[in-house]
Amino acid sequence: MFVALVLLILVAGIAIGSISKSLAFDFGEYIHWILIFFIFLIGMDLGLMESRMEKIKKSWKIGSLIAAGTVTGSLFAGVILHYFLSIPLLLAASVAAGMGWYSLTGPFLAKTAGAFAGALGFTSNFLREVLTFIFYPKMKDKTSAISIGGATTMDTTLPLIARFSSSENALVAFIHGFFISALAPILLSILSSLM
Repeated sequence: MFVALVLLILVAGIAIGSISKSLAFDFGEYIHWILIFFIFLIGMDLGLMESRMEKIKKSWKIGSLIAAGTVTGSLFAGVILHYFLSIPLLLAASVAAGMGWYSLTGPFLAKTAGAFAGALGFTSNFLREVLTFIFYPKMKDKTSAISIGGATTMDTTLPLIARFSSSENALVAFIHGFFISALAPILLSILSSLM
């Protein structure tokens, strides 16, 4: 039921976006403030937790461990896709290094490696975010499943994780997303410089 609702809202958003494009109305600024408001609400929820400092310390440790696993797993997936899809190794690794940050990966790869690389980077990382919305609610281990979202766990998928998990996991997700968002541009720069 939730997945159908998310997909319906996505389709409605695409339709409204198409209409607003012809009216020259820019939603970008509003989306930015809505995401900040969601982060504020999650911060309030975290502030209401008992024994906050101990949980925050534990969350930093778990978030950084999951982030290390996300980076390793994403790059490994890039290598696997290189063999199965016959995509050049450095391109596959670069696309995987975006870790869900499609608004960075697509344009970055388009500029450094061409239009095909940019389209591939955008599409695969956008799909990672969409698949997070579809699969995260169904996962049993909500803490490990945070890695599915990659960089998006700090912003767009954070409300989803908070809704289907706990406030502790929301903090872990935010920390995870913070680490991934810091590492993705560095990895993209290194890998693209080798292409």
